[in-house]
Amino acid sequence: MSWLPPFLVPMSDVAPVTVEAVDIPRWLFWSVAGPTVVGWLLTYLLSIRQTILDGRIAVPAYMVAVNFSWEFSLGFILEQTPSQRQINTVWAVINVFLFYQAFRYGPRDYPHLSRFTFRVLLGGLAVWSSLVVMAGANEFHDRDGMYIGMIINVFLSAAFILMLRRRDSSVGQSLHIAVAKFLGTFSAGLTGFLLYPSRTLFLGLIPTMVVLDVVYIVLLYRRMRLEGRNPWSLRGYRSPVPA
Repeated sequence: MSWLPPFLVPMSDVAPVTVEAVDIPRWLFWSVAGPTVVGWLLTYLLSIRQTILDGRIAVPAYMVAVNFSWEFSLGFILEQTPSQRQINTVWAVINVFLFYQAFRYGPRDYPHLSRFTFRVLLGGLAVWSSLVVMAGANEFHDRDGMYIGMIINVFLSAAFILMLRRRDSSVGQSLHIAVAKFLGTFSAGLTGFLLYPSRTLFLGLIPTMVVLDVVYIVLLYRRMRLEGRNPWSLRGYRSPVPA
């Protein structure tokens, strides 16, 4: 194929996925991993609370299924690093409540589906996602679930924006959830960069999910102000009073 022009970027000599994590001080690891755990715990707890207040799922239902599958399969089934298994187990237990809420309130976002059909699809998605997550983590030898987790988080961040547009209101959402998720996402990204500086795929995934979270915060803030709703209030959603 001598007639082809020369390639611009050579393939790496060593596959980045095969490069082990960098050995960093324990204090540095937890300075970024700690906020990751706190950010996601707040996201889950605040989402459960908001769903109870508004009667609408605070996290897009289909992403609840995918996210729960990641935590459950990597916390209880597939081999993972001890520290990551502990974190995943805590998240999975809390996500049981979000998963239940998705089954109960999720159909309200999909009125064209019967409740039975929606629940069958949601359950099927959870099973399929678990199999794909385990296959993907095993394929990459991803013992802390970072590759798969960040890929899922890109879609999760985009799903929040789509949920806001689909509902055309801030019902079931709060700025506290959006900011907590941003904290968890941003800190997870820093953790990934510190542990695996040679993984070039992170250069695309991490900025994407962070930017999407910032966009969601801005759009949600504007929507809440448009509705006359205090963006920082912890009260539930109230329909705007017509002028």
